[in-house]
Amino acid sequence: MKIEEIEFIPLSLPIEAPILTCYGSLANYSRTLIKLTTEAGVVGWGEIASRYTPAMLEPYRQLFRGVSIWETNYIAQRIKHWNYYPFVKPEPVMGAFEIACLDAQGKAIGEPVYRLLGGKSHTSVPVASYIFFRHANAAGEGEIRTPDDAVAFAKAQHAAYGFESFKLKGGYYSPEVDIASIAALRDAFPNAKLRIDPQGSWTPTTAVSAGKKLEALDLEYLEDPVWGQAAMARIRDHLRTPLATNMCVTQFEEFHPAVAVKAIDVVLTDLWYWGGPRNTVIVDKMCHAAGIGVSAHSSAELGVGNAAIIHTAAAMPNLGSAIDCMNLHLVDDIIVGGKITPKDGRLTPPDGPGLGVAIDEAKVEKYRAVAASGAGTDRFMNPALADTARPGWYPSMPAW
Repeated sequence: MKIEEIEFIPLSLPIEAPILTCYGSLANYSRTLIKLTTEAGVVGWGEIASRYTPAMLEPYRQLFRGVSIWETNYIAQRIKHWNYYPFVKPEPVMGAFEIACLDAQGKAIGEPVYRLLGGKSHTSVPVASYIFFRHANAAGEGEIRTPDDAVAFAKAQHAAYGFESFKLKGGYYSPEVDIASIAALRDAFPNAKLRIDPQGSWTPTTAVSAGKKLEALDLEYLEDPVWGQAAMARIRDHLRTPLATNMCVTQFEEFHPAVAVKAIDVVLTDLWYWGGPRNTVIVDKMCHAAGIGVSAHSSAELGVGNAAIIHTAAAMPNLGSAIDCMNLHLVDDIIVGGKITPKDGRLTPPDGPGLGVAIDEAKVEKYRAVAASGAGTDRFMNPALADTARPGWYPSMPAW
C-alpha cells in the first residue's frame, strides 16, 4: 500500500453570510484538499487550511511517494523535524497527511476510521450550534448584528438540528454587546449549555469585569477571553466560570506549562493543531489524567475535515462537552450528499470504510475554479481584506 501520487487542490467554498471575528470577516471557506493515491488505486483524502498552499506542500509530494500509508509515524516525524525551529507550524501538515492516510487505510481493509483509533467510545457526539455575528451576504440576507438576531439564528438552528448547546463568537463587538447576547440566549434557552469565545480579545481587567457579569448566566465555560497562559492563569483566580482554550494550549509542548500555572479547565482539541487524530486521542487521555475537561475545536472545515473530527471525537473516551462545528455555515460541500448534519443535537460518524464520505468530483472542480479565479480569496490568503465592511481596518489585540 505504497503512496504512488499526492495531489494538492486549493478550494474556495461559499458560506451563508460573512462571519465576523475580532480578527475581521470571513466571506468564504478556503481549504487545500489532499488527494493521496496508492499503487493499488486506493484514494485517501485529507484537508488543511488554505494558508498551507500547494507550493508550500509540494516538497512532501516527492518525499512521501513510495512510502506506505501505514507508516504514519515516519510521515509525522519527517514533517515535524525538518528543522530545529520551523518557521511554519508543522502540526497542521502532520494532521492533514494522517487524515488522508487513515482514510486510505480504512478503505484498504474495509473499516471506518474510528475503528483504527480504537473504536467508538460514544455512539454519537453532542455538537454545539456555532453563532457568529455576520455581515449581510450579496443578496442582503443573513445579517446578525444584535442580540435579537443572535437569538433568531439560534432558534432556527435548534428547530433544524435539535441543538442543546450554543456557542457565541465574541470579540467583534464590545463586551457589553457580547454579554447582552448571551443574556438574550439564556432567556430564550433557559436550560441550554452556553459558551462564549472572545478569541483572546479582552484585557485581563476587562475579562474579570465581563466574566463576573457572565457568571449570573451560568456559562458552561468561557473560552480564551484573554491571550496566553499567564493572563488565563491570572483571571482564573477571580472567576467561577471554567476557562477553556484552543489558543494557549495547542501542542504538546504547551500542555505541562498550562497545567503547572493552572491556566485552563478545558482543552478544545484540534486535529490540525495537535498533529492528527491519533495525537488528539492522546490529548484526551492527558487531559483526563490532569483533571482537565476536553472537547473539540472547529475552524472552517469542509466535509473531509468534519468527518475526521466526528470519527476522532467518537473515539475520545473522556470527551465531556459538545464539539464545535463551523461546517454548517457552508452553503455547499464537496462530499456526496452535502453536509453532515446533526440530529437531536448530535453527530454520528459515518460507518463506511475510511472516513465514510465520498468526494463529489464535480464539486471539487467547481470550487477549484473559484479558488483559481481569486473570486473567493479570504482574509487568510489576503490579509489586506481583513474586514470587507471596514476598508483599511486591521486587528489590534487586545481589542477591548
